[in-house]
Amino acid sequence: MELTATLNGKNSTRGFIRNLPERLGRITSGGKLIREIDGLRFVAIMPVLIQHLSERFDRNVTVAFSANPDNSLLHYLSSRGFIGVYIFFVISGFVLALPFASYKLNQTKEVKLSSYYLRRLTRLEPTYIIWMTLLFLSFIIIGHRSFIAYLPHYLANITYTHAPIYGTWSPFNPPTWTLEIEVQFYILAPFLALAFFSIKNKVIRRIVIASFIVILMMVQQKYRLFTGYFGYSVLGHLHYFLIGFILTDIYITEWNTNTARKNVAFDAVAILSLILLIVGWDWNFDFYRRIFVVLMLFGFFYSAFKSIYVNRLLTNKWIMAIGGMCYTIYLIHLPVAEFAMRFTKHITFTNDYAVNLIIQLAIFLPLVLSMGAVFFLLFEKPFMNKDWPKNLSSALRRWAGPKNKNAGNGI
Repeated sequence: MELTATLNGKNSTRGFIRNLPERLGRITSGGKLIREIDGLRFVAIMPVLIQHLSERFDRNVTVAFSANPDNSLLHYLSSRGFIGVYIFFVISGFVLALPFASYKLNQTKEVKLSSYYLRRLTRLEPTYIIWMTLLFLSFIIIGHRSFIAYLPHYLANITYTHAPIYGTWSPFNPPTWTLEIEVQFYILAPFLALAFFSIKNKVIRRIVIASFIVILMMVQQKYRLFTGYFGYSVLGHLHYFLIGFILTDIYITEWNTNTARKNVAFDAVAILSLILLIVGWDWNFDFYRRIFVVLMLFGFFYSAFKSIYVNRLLTNKWIMAIGGMCYTIYLIHLPVAEFAMRFTKHITFTNDYAVNLIIQLAIFLPLVLSMGAVFFLLFEKPFMNKDWPKNLSSALRRWAGPKNKNAGNGI
């Protein structure tokens, strides 16, 4: 009997692990899941996690390395986290343009702006408020800071206005400045999409979008809109979102017809584009480099859909599960890295920088992904159901109904 119970326990554990990716699966508003997009979200979140952990490691390390870390290949690669942010922007451009482009090009159901904005609010804001509140309170209590002094920062954070007001990132969760840019784009996206996709001729439409991207980048370059105050706004990054518009155009008119064939040549293009993207991006923001980054982003995304093996990797259920919960991971990863480093900074092995950083990543990545999975199920996935406000209202009425009835009877 004990053996049977043990076997049943093992089978139950295996079944739970096997079904975990499905449990972590996202709920989409339209009901259709584009598998490659969740895989690309995984590609976007990983460089961000690696860079922020490596920065905390560099600041808190307790060992003298045998060579300057700046000369390490791993140090160079771990500093490429910004590429993940750009990938997120392209994904947002693709996803948000999709329903409007489909309406204009395929005569699908019109998206009402009121429904669109309400859905953005109910989908993202509850999770955001929960985490920003918890992190704000932790910042005040653990850091012994003034509640009154930082309350304006908190209020600016939960309304996505911290960077526009203060010209810098949040003091208690710095990465959220990119989410403020996302929200600015959410506001603009319907109008841009309806304008571009009102152009019926496919060739002209794509030329117009591509020309708009180049002209926008020239204006950015002239006025340095990607630095300083404007660097925290959508003006400095709009061209990345518009790459997603072109990909949406191709997806609707070519790939979504189930006739698009995959080819192993695109595996090589995808890998090469990603490598060149990593190497090509630079903090100097030279115009030719910025154009190069745009081309490599497009090449990588295009090939991700058309490749065989890269596509198979991106659509792996575990990769998709991690990518699908990237919003929660993004919100918690930096505080988790800061907290974990207090304990792991003393864990060292040899005097080699790369070896020690790999050890830190081997501890941090499973930790943040595990925590992300738990908190995704608790604080994000429930809000993916577009009907959650209605369901909550109905539940509250059912809960309050009998009490009101009894009160009316004088009981």
